[in-house]
Amino acid sequence: MSKMAQQAQTIYLAGANCAEAVWQAYAHKLGIDPEELELGNRLAGGFGGGAGVEDLCGAVAGGIVALGHRYGRRPDEPRNPKLKGSCEKFCRQAEQELGSLHCRDLRDPNNREKCGPVVQKAAQILSDLLSDLL
Repeated sequence: MSKMAQQAQTIYLAGANCAEAVWQAYAHKLGIDPEELELGNRLAGGFGGGAGVEDLCGAVAGGIVALGHRYGRRPDEPRNPKLKGSCEKFCRQAEQELGSLHCRDLRDPNNREKCGPVVQKAAQILSDLLSDLL
């Protein structure tokens, strides 16, 4: 298990939501500056609990936020095909390993700790995908 995956679960169990935990673990691993870390955390925050409606798993969404940070574009720049490809690969791997991409299938609303391993697995998949950076 990667250090990033362990850190994501620790961050989650300390109180961050699932999306924030994956984003923060990625950001810490890359040494992202505090302002950028905060902005990314704000952007990821709304995805916790499947965007509040138990849809797309927040841990997966946090990974997508990280991939957007890595491969996204600034306004007026051309699209980076690596973003779509890496998001597709990440989501397919997450669905295969988690059994679903949907929070409602993975979460127990009465036991927050059940999502710890989901957060850890999503961060591991992200770490493996970005192994050239991490």
